[in-house]
Amino acid sequence: MDPAFKEAFNWYTGLKEKGLGIMPADVGQGWNGGAFAIEKVAVALEGGWVLGFLRDEAPNLKYGATLLPKNLKTGQPGNLIYTVAWGMNANSKNKDAAFKVMEALTSPAAQQFILERGLAIPSRKVLADNPYFEKDTPEAQANKIVFEGASAGYVKPFKFKEYGDKWMSPINVALSEVMSGQKTVDEALEIAQEQLNELMK
Repeated sequence: MDPAFKEAFNWYTGLKEKGLGIMPADVGQGWNGGAFAIEKVAVALEGGWVLGFLRDEAPNLKYGATLLPKNLKTGQPGNLIYTVAWGMNANSKNKDAAFKVMEALTSPAAQQFILERGLAIPSRKVLADNPYFEKDTPEAQANKIVFEGASAGYVKPFKFKEYGDKWMSPINVALSEVMSGQKTVDEALEIAQEQLNELMK
């Protein structure tokens, strides 16, 4: 297991141990954004996807965004950036048509729509200097912070590959079990690692 992962895991789960964090279920919610929207927490560690939710579910909520805390050893802030990728099957019999669809989906106009609706972080760097970021709305200003974090270089790409979102389940369970006091960090991570090893055989 990567020591950096365990360090981050300890930091995150330690928030509850220190009385600085709660589980969303503690306030009757299923995720951090829900707890934030009903004003049961002052801070939620979320990605850009929370912005559209807050716009729709908590339109009067006054909030802002900032980068995650800096690692005391490296001096680099963490980041939670999640964008959308499109791909084409190498064996497709309709490559020309598929390519035209991808061109349309990743066009500046389509990406502008994605940016303004808060559906995801747009995939085009050219939108980093978009006039949208000059708007005085919580979504525009929060998205600006996300883009600034991405351009600072603290981003490491990852791929779900053939595992889809199945790799997240063991980690989410481990987080929940530690934060609810059911297991120690070492116990929870040992089980999660076994499950991930089995998944990735």
